[in-house]
Amino acid sequence: MVDLAKVGSEELKPYFEKNRHACPFYGFHMAFEGFNAMIDQSGNQCALIKDSYSPCQMEIQNLAPCWKKCSFATSDNIDLLNKIEKIVIVFPDEFRPPGAKSWRGITMKQWIEYMKNKEAS
Repeated sequence: MVDLAKVGSEELKPYFEKNRHACPFYGFHMAFEGFNAMIDQSGNQCALIKDSYSPCQMEIQNLAPCWKKCSFATSDNIDLLNKIEKIVIVFPDEFRPPGAKSWRGITMKQWIEYMKNKEAS
């Protein structure tokens, strides 16, 4: 069972389980125009590559996407992600309330924590 990320003292629970690779950025598009958000694309896009469509470089090389082995997991990039993890909002499909036309999303910090815990379980 996954240890869940928390919002204050409240656990953050997905509405359904979604199979994901071991990378919190795989399948997302980063939108910085007007707001800081990572949008679930349910494809092979990498949120860390700034382009209109950017497939995961590991997957292109026939490797399983994994943040721990990714060329973007440098100390400089990790430092930058640590600086923005509380201001970037992530919209993963499995956390979208059923039937909601809009929702607030979760912070990148919560998403990364959830993905780490999911990988460890």
